[in-house]
Parts: sequence; structure tokens; C-alpha cells
Amino acid sequence: MSNTQLANDIISLVGGVENISSMTHCVTRLRFALKSNDKADVEQIKKLDGVISVLNSGGQIQVVLGPAVTDVYNEAVKVVGDTSISQGEVAADAPKGVGGYLKAALDTLIACFVPSISIIAGAGMIKVLAVLLSSLGVISTDSATYTLLNGVIGDGVFYFLPFLVAYNAAKKMGVDVMTSMALAAIILHPNYLGLGEAGTNVSFFGLPLKVMDYSAQAIPVIFGVLLLKYVDKFAEKVSPNLVKVFLRPMISLLIVAPIMLMVIGPATAILSDLFLKFCELCNNWGWLAVGINAAIFPIMVLTGTHNATIPLLVQMFMTQGFDSVFLPSGMAANIAEAGAAGAVALKTRNKKLRGTALSATFSALLGITEPALYGVNLRLKKPFIAMLIGSAIGGCIMGLVKITAPTFVTPMLLTAPIFLGRCPNAIIGFLSIPLTYFITFAITYLFGFEDPKED
Repeated sequence: MSNTQLANDIISLVGGVENISSMTHCVTRLRFALKSNDKADVEQIKKLDGVISVLNSGGQIQVVLGPAVTDVYNEAVKVVGDTSISQGEVAADAPKGVGGYLKAALDTLIACFVPSISIIAGAGMIKVLAVLLSSLGVISTDSATYTLLNGVIGDGVFYFLPFLVAYNAAKKMGVDVMTSMALAAIILHPNYLGLGEAGTNVSFFGLPLKVMDYSAQAIPVIFGVLLLKYVDKFAEKVSPNLVKVFLRPMISLLIVAPIMLMVIGPATAILSDLFLKFCELCNNWGWLAVGINAAIFPIMVLTGTHNATIPLLVQMFMTQGFDSVFLPSGMAANIAEAGAAGAVALKTRNKKLRGTALSATFSALLGITEPALYGVNLRLKKPFIAMLIGSAIGGCIMGLVKITAPTFVTPMLLTAPIFLGRCPNAIIGFLSIPLTYFITFAITYLFGFEDPKED
């Protein structure tokens, strides 16, 4: 089936263009916010050739397509139009109970990062390239080339992360995008940091205002956009039509910006301190923390909540400069997915399943695990259990040899060298990756599975 036909079929089965409030995509999934999820025929979407699975997570219908997602999305945009920019709020059922509100909050938090995952990962890979080139002696760490690659091109996305988050938050919350991005510009303006050293207080109309460095921070601007959502409605009501074009944003900025600088920023600094203690706790747990997270990670992918770790990762890189838990556990889980699918490919007598498993094995080794998860391991059940066991064992091994990520990268075979920088022994660190693969491979092969008959 062509990408054009697949896009049209998916749009039709989610209830048509008129039922789509917004449509975005991440690395492997086409994500729909629908006016009515009841109009989506999930079972028929699952049957489409090219669709790996369909999830209903966080109020979204997520169509798992694997590496083809970008091409399908581009074809879908031709039919639906660019709905990634919010067209205003869509009526939705109010959350019910504490669980409902927590789920809604998590969905909002994830939505503020998901559209930026690709560029964050791409920028991380540029930093990886700079490190590799310097390690091979191609460029010097003191050269302008290294600074431009690592500190400007690679780091620019992370430094100005508040802009990306403000844009995504505005789309999610139905807030004016330009005003939201202006909030990011305010907290990153060099004149603001020029008021004094970070942590010192200055006076704003006689009130204390703490100077803080907001580069690479996301939480303050998310809460700022949330406040703007309500303040902007007030500004809309009190602004006469004749001067609304400038008075509305003026009122919004005059109210939200000071509150963000004086209240929201310092409050989130307390959260940052608590998170730093959480990081220290995870580091103290060491190999056990990596093993536990590696076993949990595939389940998070299964439920579509794995992107919830992105804010944690961003904060971790900002506070301690490396991640010794989440991305290493993701590496273990991804390699284990490949190991389980590889065992299925070797053991099955079903030619179609063998082809699917082989393809899924290579995809998982390159960081795209959905084909292995949905198309092979979960489908056959026992390989899924074997993969969880292999993930846990592999995570513990990688934790013991101190596999560590110095920047945000997709955990996969190609990025393995960047995880070895802090290892006491780089060779042993690298060997933990194929060891995870073969341990999971062996467990899956020994567990066996019910081999489906040829169609």
C-alpha cells in the first residue's frame, strides 16, 4: 500500500477530516487528537497494511507506523492541512478523579516535548559526532570547529529549549503561539542575566526578583504558558477592539512575565533541587536502578508513556551533566527487543514471520523498537516475557559497567560509542551490548513460542 493510500485510509477510519482536532507525529507514531474518539475504528486501522499497532493513550489515538511515519504524515497533511498549530481549544470531557487529572497533566507535559524529539535527538547526535571526531584526532577540542559543532550547532537546541517548549505548550493548550514564545524570549534575554549573578535578588517595583539562568529549562515556561491561557482571556475581554491588537498582548505580558520571573521560576527551582536528589538516589542505586528501568521501559513504550522521561532527561543533563539511568536502560531495552526478535527469526518456520522478525531485529538495533514489540514479541507473548527478563539483566550489566549518556541521543547500536566515555573499561562497556543481545536471544530461544502456521 502506498503512503498516500495509507494516509487516506487512516484519516477516513479516525472519523474523517472533520473529526480531527490536531495531528502530529513523533519518531514512530502518528498522533491524533480527535473531537470524538468514539468515531475512530481502531480495529480496522490495525488491519491496514503498514500499521504496526494502534494505541489510545493520554486521550490521543496513536497509530504506530515505524520509520514510515514521516512520509505518511506528509501525505496526511495534504488532506487534513497543518493542524499541528492549535486552532483553539476543543471541548473535551473533564478529567475525573485524581487519576484523571494526573493523566491529563502527564499528557500535557508529554505534548510539550514530543514534537521536538527528532530535533533534540538530531542535535544530540551532532554532539556525538563532535566527540567521536575529537577522539579519533580529526579535530581538537580547543578548535573553533569543535566549538561550533558541539557548543553551537549541537547545543543550540538545548540552550534555547524554552522556545521549543513554549511553542508546543501553546499548541497543546490553545494559547497564542507568538505571545507564548515571547515568554521564552524574556527569560532568555541576556539583559536579564546581566542584572546580577544567578541566585541574587534585584528589585522590581520594590518587590524581590531572583535572577536565574533559564537556559535548557522547560518547566517554568510550561507553567508560564498555562497562566497565559487564562490571563489572555482576561486581556481579550478588557481590551477595546480599537486598540486590542497591541493592548491584549501588552496586558498579558505585563501580568504573566513578572509572575513567571518572581514566583514560577523560584518555585520550579525547588522542584529542580528535589529532582537533583532523585538523580543522586538513582546514581546510588546504580546497576539496580538501570535494571529496573530497563524492565519498565518496554511497558512504557507499550502504553505510549515512554516520552514522559524526556523532561527528566533534560533536567538531568542540566543538573548533573550526564544520565546514568534512563538512556542506558533504554539501550538495554532496545537491544533486548532485537535479541528476542532475532531468536524468533531463527526459530520460526513461518517464512512471513521470519521476514518480519529479521526486519524488526535490525530496526530495534537502530533504536526503532515498535516493529519488534508489536509485530513479533508481544504478538507471540513468550518472547515478550523473555525480552523483559533480558532487558532487566542487560540493564543490570550496563549499570555495573557504568554505561553513561553525556547527552540526549537515541539509544542504539550506532550511538554506543558515546555511552562508553565514563566507563572504567570501554571494551567491557561495549561488550555489555552484545551480551544483552545474546542473553535475551538465548532466553527467548529456550522459552520457545507457539509458531503460527503459514497463511
